[in-house]
Amino acid sequence: MYEHDHYYGSFRGWHGGHRTRRGDMKPTILRILQEKPMHGYEIITKLEEKSHGMWRPSAGSIYPNLQLFEEQDLVTSKLENDKRIYALTDKGKEMAVKAETEHRSRWEEKGDNFKNFKEIKYIIFEIMDILKQLAPQNSDSTNEKVKKILTDTKEKLSSLIDSDK
Repeated sequence: MYEHDHYYGSFRGWHGGHRTRRGDMKPTILRILQEKPMHGYEIITKLEEKSHGMWRPSAGSIYPNLQLFEEQDLVTSKLENDKRIYALTDKGKEMAVKAETEHRSRWEEKGDNFKNFKEIKYIIFEIMDILKQLAPQNSDSTNEKVKKILTDTKEKLSSLIDSDK
């Protein structure tokens, strides 16, 4: 295993290794559904938007919660245009209001500190696409140039840590 392989896992979700447990998402999902009835992908997108791109839950973490909510009579669902739309029940609305006052997720606590993160994340994805184009060239010279550029960039970025405080 390459010594930095562990970075890739946190790179995809950009959660710094902290994963949100399904139980922790319950209040957040209910609060999202207060806005309007939504299908699962809309909920995922809204969570990513509200976290400023810091967190994008998987379908495998959202849909089991939605199924559990139905069993607990917190949401109802109906099929519309081949999509299952979830809406809060009265009991779900009560829980969402309670969650509004009692629960704030880690990314909400950080608030606007991450408002520009999504833009930066997309630039990194563009850089990854360029690196994928360079990789097949299998050129030692190109590889050394890329490593130098990335090392210099890493050092410049590191110098910004705590520089604005």
